[in-house]
Amino acid sequence: MLAKIHTRYRLIVEQLGLRQLDVYRVKERGVDVDILRLYDPATGKVVVVNLGTVRESLDYKSFLDRILRSLEEAGIRVSEKRLSRLLERL
Repeated sequence: MLAKIHTRYRLIVEQLGLRQLDVYRVKERGVDVDILRLYDPATGKVVVVNLGTVRESLDYKSFLDRILRSLEEAGIRVSEKRLSRLLERL
């Protein structure tokens, strides 16, 4: 069951046109936190996304919002067409 949940989060990343390289689960101030490394093939940049919590505790919309915020901070733009298609499916 857990593998299916993680696959859904990976699919969200891929539908944005990115590739998920790694997911690390670390402890920050005594709390488990997921840190993702995402690769943008268009720019060749690798972005580190600190979710601030574990993926399972976020709904898909919150997960997407945190990724988009990190991408914006890194100067990576996501196509409006891709984003609107993804939002229709969530």
